[in-house]
Amino acid sequence: MDLVQQFVRDVCGGVDMVFILGDLFEFYHGYDGYIYPWYKGVIDAMKTLADNGKRIFLLEGNHEFSMGRFFEDYTGITCRQSITIDLDGKKVFISHGDGSGLFCLGSILKTRFIYAIMDFLGPLLTWKIARVAGFFLSRKTKPHNEKVKNIFRKNAKKKLNEGYDAVIFAHSHMPDKAEFEAGKKKKVYLNTGDFGGSSDYVLYDSDAGFTLKKYNPAPN
Repeated sequence: MDLVQQFVRDVCGGVDMVFILGDLFEFYHGYDGYIYPWYKGVIDAMKTLADNGKRIFLLEGNHEFSMGRFFEDYTGITCRQSITIDLDGKKVFISHGDGSGLFCLGSILKTRFIYAIMDFLGPLLTWKIARVAGFFLSRKTKPHNEKVKNIFRKNAKKKLNEGYDAVIFAHSHMPDKAEFEAGKKKKVYLNTGDFGGSSDYVLYDSDAGFTLKKYNPAPN
């Protein structure tokens, strides 16, 4: 989380909007009046951005299980599963990307029934269960897989064919950028990769368009 906080200070303060493409947290389910204390540093860093007028969106990943109204009210962050925005006349679709046709246990668990159990158990007990489950179910590193990479490109192209000019996913842990021609129009798909592993992120500039970048923090 220290790397994320430094990134928020160094990069996010200089942009108008910030989009977090999910799995920022190892596990998060929102409870009224409660912020997980081990995440409070990065949450407050983003809250400061929002308080300073930045628009921040969290597109929930397979490790976030309904952030909840309190989280949104506390931080000023808008939480969604996906979002469509307009950037300089470009129609852009953004989501975590865990609905790309690959098996994802997190998506299966996102039901009202499971959320009701989490609410009943409370934050501390739910966290302990999630940590134990995560030890067996979640891989910290994911190898490069060209087949998976192409599945994401294929799904992005479907969205582009629906009329979008750009599609941005995450989830695959593989940074990627692919351009497609549609008539006289050039469309683009990007994947933010794995920030925790390789510090990749996507930046949009009105002149340069979308670029895939790597964060190189200055030494402390």
